[in-house]
Amino acid sequence: MFYNNRSAVLNTITSISTTSLCWALRRFARHYATSLATACPSSFTGSLQYIDGGSTFGWTQYTQTYVATNTQPYLSFGMETDNHRYFFLDDVSVVDVTATATQLLDNPGFENSTTTATGWTLQAAGCCNANAVQIITTGCHSGTNCVQYQCGPEVTYSFFGQDFAATIGHTYSISFYLKATGTGGQPTFCAVNVY
Repeated sequence: MFYNNRSAVLNTITSISTTSLCWALRRFARHYATSLATACPSSFTGSLQYIDGGSTFGWTQYTQTYVATNTQPYLSFGMETDNHRYFFLDDVSVVDVTATATQLLDNPGFENSTTTATGWTLQAAGCCNANAVQIITTGCHSGTNCVQYQCGPEVTYSFFGQDFAATIGHTYSISFYLKATGTGGQPTFCAVNVY
């Protein structure tokens, strides 16, 4: 179950930024089969990728394209976990398909980080706060560092991402590597969106 009661979810949602609010309300409405009239930010493009963390999997690359609707899109990883399951993220990339040699993200492989992900923003809900995203140095996809994402003890979610410079109408390739580990607890997911 996503949350044990609706009031807890609504209290959590009130503390989330507008870039995450639409996504959170849609998740809440889908779980409780309610109709919530919510206006998404004008630049919301919907989910690029939804990854089920109910089963473990090794490092897997995911790639999607995005056509820019504003000049400062925000790439968001919305993750729901508990203290029995983990997501690991590495080698995130955003490039214009006409200029693939130019990386548009700061610190895309987390190599310029020690304990926190430099250049990335964590918008946490519930008990996660700053502890949801940790830099680790073992078992990464490449390089020395990657992100370990874990939230708990109860099922909760946080949003992690950064914005990048874009040209309206241009197509961008967005890719990343993700790994899921752990057993027991509640099923988890990672939803990737651009705002």
